[in-house]
Amino acid sequence: MTIKNMQFTCPNCGEVSTYAVQTDGEAPEQSGLAFHQDLGNLRSLGIPYTNSPNRDAYGPLVPQGIVVHYTQGKYEGAIGHFQNSASKVSAHFIVARDGRRIQMVPLPDPDTNGPRDGRYTAWHCKGGNTRYIGIEHEYGYTGATGPQDWTTDMMESSAELSAYLCHTYAIPVEVPLAPNERDWFTGFGGHYNVPNNSHTDPGPYFPWDYYIDLVQWFYGRMAVGFPPGAAPASAKPIREVQGSGKPAYQTL
Repeated sequence: MTIKNMQFTCPNCGEVSTYAVQTDGEAPEQSGLAFHQDLGNLRSLGIPYTNSPNRDAYGPLVPQGIVVHYTQGKYEGAIGHFQNSASKVSAHFIVARDGRRIQMVPLPDPDTNGPRDGRYTAWHCKGGNTRYIGIEHEYGYTGATGPQDWTTDMMESSAELSAYLCHTYAIPVEVPLAPNERDWFTGFGGHYNVPNNSHTDPGPYFPWDYYIDLVQWFYGRMAVGFPPGAAPASAKPIREVQGSGKPAYQTL
């Protein structure tokens, strides 16, 4: 790992800022870290904060994507695991099957006087820790058998969070890699996509098409100038809830 000083230009006002970035390869030329936006709106999503000691302070995380994980255990157990310093693992967020969410590692905030100064990286994907925000999902526990375990409440809760993060950090709403590819991506990917990782989550049953449609739907509702319930991008495996335009999961 090396530390580089990199410049980022805010696409809103043109101001150029310099950040110390930990990297093991090419870092993105632009970053949502340069956006002059306040992360206080996360509080409006009703996300409580419980601190994890498992984090690094190498310099700010520069988000270029979101890594989807599963917990391999229950929601409460995952929270306790991330609070245990001996586990040496953490993620920024955990989402429960019933839609509950919790934040456990600070996010970057362009306002250095803000509550989340972004000095810390979560321990969720090795060399990708300085590139990616990690969201854990309550799945992979004993008894989880297939697509039905990725519940609607969990997917909608996670997608709303992801849409807000995409707005804040200029993360594209796309999945550029197949499950069997490992490479540095910009957008969304699984733990299995991050180089030098051996994990296989979120596994073969994660409904990527449905999830990305949901993220785009929430993204459209948050964007200035976009009509509520913007049309989803892909057609399967979704249907529209009557009268709402919101994607809904359909088990085929």
